[in-house]
Amino acid sequence: MKQFIITGAALLLLTQCNPPKEEKTEEMEDQPVAFELSNIDSSVMPCDNFYTYAIGSWQKENPVPATEGRWMSFNILAENNREKIQGILDESLKAENPEKGSYLQLIQDFYKSALDTVGRNENGLKTLQTYISAIQSIENLEQLNQQFSALKKVRIGSPVSFYVSRDAENSEQYITYASQSGMTLGDKSYYLKEDAKFEEIRTAYVTHINDIFHMAGIEAENPGQRVLDLETKIAQISWDRKDLRDADKTYNKMAVAEFDGTLSNLNVRGILDGLDLTKADTIVVRTISFYEDLDKLMMEVSIDDWKNYMTWKVFSGWSSSISDEFEKKHFDFFSTTMRGVKEMRPRKERILRTVDGSLSEPLGKLFVEKYFPEESKKYMSELIENLRGAYKQSIMNLTWMGDSTKEKALKKLESFTYKIGYPDKWEDYSELEISSDNYVQNLINISLFGFKEMSEKLGEPVDKDEWHMAPQMVNAYYSPSGNEIVFPAGILQPPFFHPSFDDAINYGGIGGVIGHEFTHGFDDQGAKYDWNGNKQNWWTDEDRERFKALTQQLADQYSQYEVLPGEYVNGQLTLGENIADLGGITLSYMALEKVMESKEDPMIDGFTWQQRFFLGWANVWKGNITEETLRNRILTDPHSPAEQRVLGPLANVPQFEEAFGCTGKPMVKSDSTRIKIW
Repeated sequence: MKQFIITGAALLLLTQCNPPKEEKTEEMEDQPVAFELSNIDSSVMPCDNFYTYAIGSWQKENPVPATEGRWMSFNILAENNREKIQGILDESLKAENPEKGSYLQLIQDFYKSALDTVGRNENGLKTLQTYISAIQSIENLEQLNQQFSALKKVRIGSPVSFYVSRDAENSEQYITYASQSGMTLGDKSYYLKEDAKFEEIRTAYVTHINDIFHMAGIEAENPGQRVLDLETKIAQISWDRKDLRDADKTYNKMAVAEFDGTLSNLNVRGILDGLDLTKADTIVVRTISFYEDLDKLMMEVSIDDWKNYMTWKVFSGWSSSISDEFEKKHFDFFSTTMRGVKEMRPRKERILRTVDGSLSEPLGKLFVEKYFPEESKKYMSELIENLRGAYKQSIMNLTWMGDSTKEKALKKLESFTYKIGYPDKWEDYSELEISSDNYVQNLINISLFGFKEMSEKLGEPVDKDEWHMAPQMVNAYYSPSGNEIVFPAGILQPPFFHPSFDDAINYGGIGGVIGHEFTHGFDDQGAKYDWNGNKQNWWTDEDRERFKALTQQLADQYSQYEVLPGEYVNGQLTLGENIADLGGITLSYMALEKVMESKEDPMIDGFTWQQRFFLGWANVWKGNITEETLRNRILTDPHSPAEQRVLGPLANVPQFEEAFGCTGKPMVKSDSTRIKIW
């Protein structure tokens, strides 16, 4: 690591000295750096604001690039992965006559079509004209219902959202779900909140829609205002995001015929059949009141306004792919106005993102073959099992939970499975038609292929080998229905993890992420699912009430964080992620503590292993963000902003207080107010 001279105040705090600076050899230069000491802002005391202390100097040196809305460790690692993927794409062009339907053929031809800017500009809008014409020919509600189906298959949105997924109460089978949709701006606040910023966005939105209609040569009277008015009505009947998180409120199982019979204008059976979901006889309606109100809205809104709205949904979904002109206009509103992004990425980088997002698994297979070492998989397996052991010990020692509930919690923990790196079984793409000469048609074919794959799951056994994230993604997830945690190869790299890092940095980084995903199985919603992945209450009434009281305390804590003037973290919307962060860092520290019992710990750069652990956690969340993107994420993101993801958990962790001597300091809670859930 780079050496760092600790200034006076920090030196007194840590009571340590740095070792002499050693000369780096060429071999050392090639090794990834676990934690850059130059990130630290020593003008800030760690007990006052650990986030700024740990990565404040990095923030000063790394403003948000003009092409981004935020810039974090995740973005940096994703960019590194994209550089590797770019090499794979460029190499694919050299292959001669790859076998049709092979991963290489699909990647090569799709990449060629994306590089053909002239062809895209000439044919993009023409290729979508079939869908636009179908919308323009709608004359009645029956035809509108038909278009809801036809357009859904090619990612053209509407207020109706039907899809197939595991049944939350029977994880061994798939079922059809119905949920709300239809708000292009993403959250109802953008339509309903009386605030100058939101008024400005709505005005710009109307202008943007009018411009798009004009560019497309579609004649309509003030389509922007009419679309905004209709989407505002949709926003008024839509559920809040915090309610959409509730696994109980959003599980309403009924016969399709029963659901259809309650609605007069929405033809549920007809829409499902149009989506090739003819086998669907039972459905889980996530938002019943939304569909009841939408049914009334169907009749109240004129057919002309529905046509304008559906035409707009074609362009909101496809403008970035149609042509350079449409892509720039789309960027100006959705990236610059909505998220504060100032510049478009170069065309080649935009192409890479599209190819990566569209053929993620084929690219992922080539990515892991070249860049994912098996030693990482072994280290991760050991780390996961160490965390499972720590979690077991923690559950057994809980004072707020009774023995009966503990027994079931331990059973669920023991039943956790995990996937590391990449799928054991790769998906068959041989039926996907990709050519080298029509970019938009390729995207349509990919959409149709993906929808067909999803719809055909209905009535089939659940595929427990399936991954829901590409191997090259910088992310991880917990599946409540699968009771499994998944860690793609993309995130198993610096700064989150490397086999050569010292254990403290690895446990503070990827260990905290693993603990986070484990804890999602026991957060306010994950705890509603049992060891088989079924939504079922396994709690005593008394333990459930104590659990709710603790989680409410955490929600209240985060709701006090003001992140913009007058705007606060939504403690209820972010509750699941905040529980997972607190549990993740607590359990990972416990696991590391066990590991360090059998090891000597030489000081590294003047820091103990305890201190390095927390520096590793802060390093995961280092970042900067534009005001516009932050405002958007406060409204739409179930995760707290990065700074609060460090400060919030650490305020409750006594080991942090001990490591940095923070007793009585602003960073930590007192013993009487400290929150410990898992």
